Amino acid sequence: MDSQQSNPATMGRDWQHLPPELLQVIGKKVTSLAVYIRFRAVCRPWQSSCSLRPDHLPVKLPWLMLPYPSVGNNDSTRRFYDLATSKIHELDLPETHGMSIRGSSHGWLVLQKRQVVSLFNPITRATISLPPFSGRPTAFGIAPATLDGSDAINPTDNVMVRKAILTSSPVLDPSCKVFVFTNSTWCLAFCKIGDKCWTVIEFEDDWGICDIMYRNDFLYAIDCLATVIMYNLNNPSRTLLGGEAGSINLFCVHHRLVEGVSGDILLIEDIPIYVNEDFKETKHKVYKLSNDGEPKWIEVIDVGQNVLFLSGKYNAFSLSRANLQLPEWGLNCLCYDSVRTEQRNRQESCGSWYYNHNIKLARLDDGNVTDITGDLGSFQKNELWQRSLWLTPSLL
Repeated sequence: MDSQQSNPATMGRDWQHLPPELLQVIGKKVTSLAVYIRFRAVCRPWQSSCSLRPDHLPVKLPWLMLPYPSVGNNDSTRRFYDLATSKIHELDLPETHGMSIRGSSHGWLVLQKRQVVSLFNPITRATISLPPFSGRPTAFGIAPATLDGSDAINPTDNVMVRKAILTSSPVLDPSCKVFVFTNSTWCLAFCKIGDKCWTVIEFEDDWGICDIMYRNDFLYAIDCLATVIMYNLNNPSRTLLGGEAGSINLFCVHHRLVEGVSGDILLIEDIPIYVNEDFKETKHKVYKLSNDGEPKWIEVIDVGQNVLFLSGKYNAFSLSRANLQLPEWGLNCLCYDSVRTEQRNRQESCGSWYYNHNIKLARLDDGNVTDITGDLGSFQKNELWQRSLWLTPSLL
């Protein structure tokens, strides 16, 4: 045998020089996002031969970003629990340092620091700047036609984005819109990627909006009375769809809007559970907006072969078994970050209260609730922690 061929070092170096066409074929056989990233990272030739943004990878089960201190913390490591592998990924994301994460949509995080807002993909580390809130906005068709300087947000104002959603991936769709729902004089606003300013849909929050949802060029908002307002984005208009509350508890902590995979408008009701006047955990009910006659909310115990994901107040979406390989539990159920409170020393002040996190699964047909994970950590209860949220990891 030729000594050159039997040299292990020579054989190892030869792996770098596989034909690019072969590497591309192999890369397209990889269906795991984590494995694909490791595959490209083997060496520079492999990296250059395989696309940074492959379009063949299937939709993945979401990761849960675990809470972390958002103020006074120099650590940029963010921990994500991967439902598919039951592992925790630790990512060094200095881009998130000092930022508040206001939303997760299409694999992108929406970051905010005072008046500055941006999009960030934690997998590719790509960042897209959005218009600052300090600029003068334009008006949507139903907002006041004339805007003067008083409508601009003062740079010193404390503007908090309560929820932010994307209509699509900004990489795949140059016309992608970003919608925000805030506590400022701009109640509802949006911008397109590349815009210089925000477009205001609603100035004053006369509706008491508590959540928003986007579907097929329409923006939907729900108020504290479970009434749905629909905004037509192509022909600027506002339509009050209504939604008779029925058995919905209007005094519950929160109502969420979610688009069902079949196109239904779903409402998820958060029901706080107390034991001896102490909050323990939250349970949920699901309703569908019926269009038979007057719109009304009807409680449902069947959302088909879909799973609803919930975390925090404003992080909710649905995935279908038709789009990805769900575990056996992934049918007609609700998967959520369960937060339980615990006071570790009743002699101390409120600083002794802690949030305990784990992921639970609630079946809608029989109400059975099971733990998917064990304890994912305890976090001191205060407003200086970044709350947990679901992220669907994507290279696009």
